Amino acid sequence: LMVAALAAMGAGAAPVVEITSVQQQYPWTNTVDITYTSTGIAEANTYYVVFKAQDSAGKEIGVITNDLKVSQGSTWVAQWQPPFNVRYENCTMTPYVYKGGMDDYMVIDLATWQVTYEPMSTQEASNKKYNTDEYKTNKLVLRKIEAGDYWIGGPETGMIYEGTNSYHKCNIPKPYYIGVFDLTNAQWNRIVNGTDTGNTKPVVNVSYNTLRGSAGTGARPSTGLFAILNANVTNPSGAKLVNLESSVVKNDSTIGFDLPTESMWEIAARAGDTHMYPSGDTYSGIEDYAWNRVNSGNAVQIVGLKPANAWGLYDMVGNVYENMRDVCNPGDLAELQPNGLVPITQGNAASSAERTAGYNRGQAGDDRIVLFRYSARHCTGLAKSSSWGTVGQRVAYIPE
Repeated sequence: LMVAALAAMGAGAAPVVEITSVQQQYPWTNTVDITYTSTGIAEANTYYVVFKAQDSAGKEIGVITNDLKVSQGSTWVAQWQPPFNVRYENCTMTPYVYKGGMDDYMVIDLATWQVTYEPMSTQEASNKKYNTDEYKTNKLVLRKIEAGDYWIGGPETGMIYEGTNSYHKCNIPKPYYIGVFDLTNAQWNRIVNGTDTGNTKPVVNVSYNTLRGSAGTGARPSTGLFAILNANVTNPSGAKLVNLESSVVKNDSTIGFDLPTESMWEIAARAGDTHMYPSGDTYSGIEDYAWNRVNSGNAVQIVGLKPANAWGLYDMVGNVYENMRDVCNPGDLAELQPNGLVPITQGNAASSAERTAGYNRGQAGDDRIVLFRYSARHCTGLAKSSSWGTVGQRVAYIPE
């Protein structure tokens, strides 16, 4: 196997990884040990290495990721299982070092409930990897959003289909994850019904109470989709990702799997964009970025067909309305919380908020084109016990 060494991309002193040997395990297990050294590592989990295998024609046939260790000059081993029709001796293995974490993406295998965390080499590469049927049916993939202060909101106040959302700073005190796609019918069936059926269109006609149970907006989900995820998803060691027996978790209802808050959703939807719409500061051109009544054939569409936003999230605007955790009532609107992880609980406890607009809105002359804005709050008083054929949902996760 040909090997190479490469430093991290970017300016300044960077870590260097060098492959020292590549050897098939014996007895034969179809597993190859890649022994390598890393130098120049300043702190743990700041850099990670991606080993990319290419065949003689230059086609990528395998990728392995390892986080780099602090110890200078130490030797480490990564393991690779090449495709059965590929001889590892005929491959070129190259290490690429990137700054970041091993947890840029959270992937849940819906057959085993086990979580893996995967790094991002480039956003384009991750988009290509995850925008496949595998991650819309058998797996659930969520993108990490870092902690920090974000600007959200806008000038669209006082409109009939919106609540107050003035331009303001929102704090996210800890990282969270949000689904790359709206939850699909196939994923819903695997999680809730335990069946391998369904398509890759967003699941609709599901009520807020079916998603979370009737415990209330400010409480942890008691039954339904999110209670199932909280009770079953495990880390690679087999430990539950959400320790429901922990007093810390029980006292913090924001921790775990749930619907995103309005703030979490808007931060993720904008992905740093300061314009009103994905198409800019006017509605013109929205069809290039979002499904609406003009381009959808007045029907819900498969997830991931429109371009992802800058953070690799699909269909954040258009296709289906999205359920939020917050309550919202047009007669009793509340400003978004300063802590973006905490949902709004004031207002009509029997109704929930939605964001964005569905495939059946946005035709010329429709005053609801405003709902395709990032900051538009859709507060129609939809009962938590009701379900609509135009409303979907996106999974979020807040770690302990």
